[in-house]
Parts: sequence; C-alpha cells; structure tokens
Amino acid sequence: MSNRFNNRRLLIVLSVLAAILILTMVLKIPKENATFKSSVASFDTASVSKIILNNRISNGNTVEFDRRNGKWTVQQGNIVSATQEGAVENLFGEVLNIRPQSLASVDKSKWKEFDLTDSLATRIKFLNGRGKVLADIMIGKLDLKQSDKPIGGYSGNNVQITSYVRPYNSNEVYAVDGLLQFSFNIKFDDWRDKTFIRTVKSDLTDIRFIYPADSSYNLIRKDSVWYAGSMKADSAGITDYLNSLALMNGQEIKDGFKPASAPVYQLLIEGKNSLKLSVNCYTAENAGEFVLNSSLNPDVYFDSKKNGIFNQLFKPQSRFSGNSNKKPVLR
Repeated sequence: MSNRFNNRRLLIVLSVLAAILILTMVLKIPKENATFKSSVASFDTASVSKIILNNRISNGNTVEFDRRNGKWTVQQGNIVSATQEGAVENLFGEVLNIRPQSLASVDKSKWKEFDLTDSLATRIKFLNGRGKVLADIMIGKLDLKQSDKPIGGYSGNNVQITSYVRPYNSNEVYAVDGLLQFSFNIKFDDWRDKTFIRTVKSDLTDIRFIYPADSSYNLIRKDSVWYAGSMKADSAGITDYLNSLALMNGQEIKDGFKPASAPVYQLLIEGKNSLKLSVNCYTAENAGEFVLNSSLNPDVYFDSKKNGIFNQLFKPQSRFSGNSNKKPVLR
C-alpha cells in the first residue's frame, strides 16, 4: 500500500514537471528563438521608389531619396540634387546584408539602452511607388569590446564591433557585426553628386587656360608631345597635371550661388571621342576664395580656397615650361 502510494505521488510529480517543461517550451522558446531572423530586411530593390532617412547628423532634417525616370535624386528641405554615383546602391547593400548574430532583447523597455528609441536611433525606410513600406529599420548604438576571436573582419586587432538594430514595428533587438552607424550617419552634401571633372588621359589633346591680362596660354598635344604655348612642356609636370584631370570631385557645395559677372578664370578641355569640358571660376565673397563649376555638372557650384581645386586646375604656364614670366593674375 505504501509503495503504491509513493509510486502514485512520484507519477504526479513527474506529470507536473513535464507540464511545466512543455509550458516553458511553448512560451519561452518561441520568444527567444522563433523571433530570431536570418536578416532584418528582404525586398526587391527594383521596386523601391523612395527612401526616407532620419539620422543623427541631420539634426532632425529628413533626407529623402526619390527614383524619377530611372534616376535617383536626394532632397533635404528645398534642396534637390542628383545623388553621388553608387550612393543608393550602397544603401541597398548595407541594409540587405544586415545579418543578425544574436537576439539581444525582446523587451521594449530596453530600447533606450541600445539607442533604439525614436529620438536616439537612425531610421531608414524603403517604399514602393504606391507608398507601401517594404522595410523600416532602426539602427542603434555600437559596442566595442575585446574579442577572443581570431584577428580579421570586424574583429581586427582583437576588437569586436557590434551594432544593434530592430525592425521598426517590432520589439526584437538584434546584435549585428559591423559599423552600421558610419554607413548611414552621413551629411546631406555627401549623398550628393560632386562630379567635377572626368577625362581619359589618352584622349586629351588641347587644354586652354583663360586668365586675366595677358597670362592665358594653351597646352597642346602634337603627335605624342605636349607643348605649353610654343615651348615643349616638361614631361613630369604635364603627366602630373593630366593625371589630376582623370577624376576630380568638388568639395564644399555652394547652394544658391548665382554668378553676378563673367568668370575670372576659365579652363577649356578638348580631346578625342568628342571630349569637350569647360570649367568656370568666379570670385567669392571672401578674399582669396573662389566658386567653380564645370559643364559636366553645370547646376552645382563649389567653394574653393586657393589651395583647393582652384590650385589643382589653374596652373601658371611656368609650371609646364619653366617660363616664370607667364603667371595667372590672382585677384
């Protein structure tokens, strides 16, 4: 009788424990594991027509990207500009490649701890042409800590770099490898097209420097030899200069600038394959500073000090020929 009673009590205890285990698995495992995702966003980039970015560096001023007739523009306030080459594609790549490493929290009260509240996080939203939200991601703080992992990737120098993200309409916070904040906290101007000069060195045949007074001159290629005016150009000097014309971007954009007079300096570049490019240079409000624009990106003006792109472009003839009597007159 006693043994039967003890066995019965044991069965009851085991049944209760089994019930608790099953209940724990039903409630806890889905919460901790079933919410874990292999990626935080998945969408067809071709269907995206608008991207809305709210980041810390913009001080609450939204940056919007719009696809119009197959081309992307970026806007902040009343300023609309073409995007820097590859800028939107990089955004797509960064978001679609976010791969959670672990589930950091499912508790909404912990959002502030990870800088994932509306006021602390960087938020990026992707919409299609009908205004449907395809992805809405919050990007929070990053942590740096010593790592036991081998050196390499984001754990170089034994430092593990972890960012925290969450889908906007979700409580789940995910830990992600990488420096996500640096990919999205970029000044508005750095999203914009700053193209200034693009040439192919072998195509260049004629470069005309138009300066005040009598200091204008031409660089001309005859066969394979370059001449500065009537003199053979120094090969090292001309090579350095032509290399600088291959790829040059503007620096600080001068929004709202409207030339009040003719350009003070001009650069006219011509060559094979219908190459024809001009650069206009105007005096700025501050002495010793200039405003430049090029026919390659005619609606955008750039600030430049004498030691900026102005100095890279507008060289005296002596730079190529050794004739010190021919110099641009700086105003």
